[in-house]
Amino acid sequence: MVIFRNKFLFAWILAVAAIVTFGYLFRGETIIFAGVAEASETVVSVQTAVEIVKVHVIPGQEVKNGDTLVELSRSDLAVRMNEVARELDIIEGRTHVSSASIDQRVAEVQADLATRKNALVFEINRLKSEYRHNQEITSKLSSLPKAAPADSNNAMVMRIRNLEQELRMVEENARSQIRLLQGSKGLQKTSNASEAEALLRELEMLKKEQEELVVTAKEDWVVGAVNVRDGERASSFFPLLTLTKKAPSMIRGYVHETVYNQIQVGANVDVISSQAGGHRYQGVVTGMSSRIVEFPIRLRKVPEFMIYGREVIIRIPEKNDLLLGEKVSISEVPEWKKLLNYEATENPQ
Repeated sequence: MVIFRNKFLFAWILAVAAIVTFGYLFRGETIIFAGVAEASETVVSVQTAVEIVKVHVIPGQEVKNGDTLVELSRSDLAVRMNEVARELDIIEGRTHVSSASIDQRVAEVQADLATRKNALVFEINRLKSEYRHNQEITSKLSSLPKAAPADSNNAMVMRIRNLEQELRMVEENARSQIRLLQGSKGLQKTSNASEAEALLRELEMLKKEQEELVVTAKEDWVVGAVNVRDGERASSFFPLLTLTKKAPSMIRGYVHETVYNQIQVGANVDVISSQAGGHRYQGVVTGMSSRIVEFPIRLRKVPEFMIYGREVIIRIPEKNDLLLGEKVSISEVPEWKKLLNYEATENPQ
């Protein structure tokens, strides 16, 4: 009889424990909130002020890894490269150029200057003639405002200015080389390998910076915004382009302020498409705002009724059928699914 009562008591305790356990595991999903599908973005900018040579993309265009996005120009970079090259020529002149060969070197510099100068002057004169011709044609067209020159004319003026600047740099560089060569007569050969090595390292770095002025895509993107045009100047760290992923990669959700503390970073949640026959994806909470914010109007059941809560960032699988800006519903994953090792797979509802 005592054994029977002990068994009955043990069975009663097990039954109570089972009821409590199943009640905890299969309790209803009480935390349900809304969100919007968004994509990760990246901003293309450079650390120094640049001139926009050519923009190769337009908003909405899909680009692949390695595609050219924009070509840039830095006048200070070209000037410094010329200075380094001139300093290397100085070292070379001190080290290798003998007094007997200086006159020959001067002649070569003068010949090279004459060749480059003739080519630049010819191109400048040709462009100026073409510009005047375009101006005459434009002035005869009464339908075009005289105060608004064509874009091609503006580009031509900028090209002429760049060529004139290049011509001045070529002449100054040649004069500097000639002065240095003539002043080096009678000097004995000297060894300054360390200085030359440092300048060569700097020149390689400058060449690398020049190569980086042709900005290419590092992976597949969709062009979100283009904030510059050909011929413009952009300050350092100015956002030249905005790139975004083609498919959403995150959800921006909003949890009501009365229950926000029940959702934690690292928690698994179900993300459900709002479309008919929508799909379900498992996401992970990766971030939560540090303050209470106002819900977007789109996520309010009554637009006129103000609702406040906490912003939640949720990472979702990259391969999904959600649309950018699509409204979704979010719910925490039940405990029983967690115990069954619930996988992050897509399941049609």
